[in-house]
Amino acid sequence: MRKWMFFGVTFLFTIATVSGIALAQDGSDAIKKVMKVAMKGALLKTVASGKANAKQKDELLQLLKDMAKAKPPKGDEASWKKKTDALVDGAQNEVEGKAGAGAQLKTAANCKACHDVHKGK
Repeated sequence: MRKWMFFGVTFLFTIATVSGIALAQDGSDAIKKVMKVAMKGALLKTVASGKANAKQKDELLQLLKDMAKAKPPKGDEASWKKKTDALVDGAQNEVEGKAGAGAQLKTAANCKACHDVHKGK
């Protein structure tokens, strides 16, 4: 009986630990994906230039929303929220077809301004 209780507790502890690690990595994974697909890839430039289709605009918006939910690798969370909200707003305006949305998105996508404050090692 003790043996089964030990294995049960060990199993639950392992599941809780693995779940915690997975949750902690979600934010950094979202940031990495945005950097790879949107920033270094052509997605953000395509959307900001007005040459994107609806699917690309929606994809960018979802990526940016996911990144905005993540915790910044370093720096102040209020600054992170301000910068990511500006990106999300620009992408949302592109999806809605609002005038000036491309310029708004380009301005919000200032790599250096964000990296100086929030980029980890």
